[in-house]
Amino acid sequence: MIQSKIFDVEFIKSKKPSDKLMVVLHGKGDSAKPFMQFDEELGLKDMNYVLLTAPMRFMGGYSWYKEPPYMKDDVLKARERVTGFIYEVIDQGWKAENLFLFGFSQGCLVSSDVALNFPQKLGGVIGISGYFHFFPRWRTQLNESSLKTPWLFTHGKRDDILPIEITKFGVEKLKQVGLKVEWVESNKSHVLKEEEYPIIRQWIRDQMSSR
Repeated sequence: MIQSKIFDVEFIKSKKPSDKLMVVLHGKGDSAKPFMQFDEELGLKDMNYVLLTAPMRFMGGYSWYKEPPYMKDDVLKARERVTGFIYEVIDQGWKAENLFLFGFSQGCLVSSDVALNFPQKLGGVIGISGYFHFFPRWRTQLNESSLKTPWLFTHGKRDDILPIEITKFGVEKLKQVGLKVEWVESNKSHVLKEEEYPIIRQWIRDQMSSR
């Protein structure tokens, strides 16, 4: 189990004994509930999962931050909360290098922001149909450890909520500073498709085996 003073968490234990943990962040207006079967859907028996729900109510669900131009302070607050949670997890015996951040849409932005500013190498960042918020002088705040964290992003060419060009622009920025980023395009809209599970699953396995 995982305990937290910051979030009410949903923990899904791995089918096989494992020291790997995926922190799952949902999108705008959603919650942890749709990810309760994520372990079955992703099909990684040697992965534990912890599902977080964003702090701000939005329509029938929750949100990590307000819409631009009011998002900056909220993103910083989300970074502080999720980073604090990661330290809680580390204090409970999990290693940073075995932690994967998974984020959909808003959850992708928050996961990316946390990883860019975390002082240790993480197991990896998986961003689905998301984008980035680059704070001023973000490049100067990167460190050698965070640069070693691997990244995977998938996006749809038919995404009418977040145009693919916006995310590609951010991905190129990450590559320019030397981050190891894998980029996957498909014909999907603003969703996580079943066809993406094998891609994500294989990418995670590749990261595990490359150590």
